[in-house]
Amino acid sequence: MQAYEFIEGYEQVIDRFGRWPSFHDGEVLRIILDRSLRLPGGPSIPSVEVYLRGWIMGPELADDGRYTLHNDSVIHFLFEDISAFELEGFNQQNVVTSLNLELSGEPQGGANVLHVEFEHCYQFCCAFIARRAKVVDLRPYAEQPASLA
Repeated sequence: MQAYEFIEGYEQVIDRFGRWPSFHDGEVLRIILDRSLRLPGGPSIPSVEVYLRGWIMGPELADDGRYTLHNDSVIHFLFEDISAFELEGFNQQNVVTSLNLELSGEPQGGANVLHVEFEHCYQFCCAFIARRAKVVDLRPYAEQPASLA
């Protein structure tokens, strides 16, 4: 199993981009931390929502001299039951070198967990472990609400 296959709905990303993208030079537009979900009579289940802009960069140049971006989109991820959360350098431009995913089993033979790293490019970086993950939504960047554009 590829690590991205741990993410429920990963097929939407494959369908949009033709493959799982590296998200090189992608940008984290929004992060929402939430601990309000609770198990009945139990502890909170922390989650993080990430809105990540990504594309496939083409070899051709646009009129302005920049490489053409194909399928420019925003993917809304939800990661649940997170731990070991680290965030650094959130700023006006949260560009990442890549989105790194790795699966590993929990100690004592438990279920797989997903190690998530938004590798830094310009100050911003973020890493955590999630027990569940899913693609909530995927839309062309041009169709995003003004608050995300």
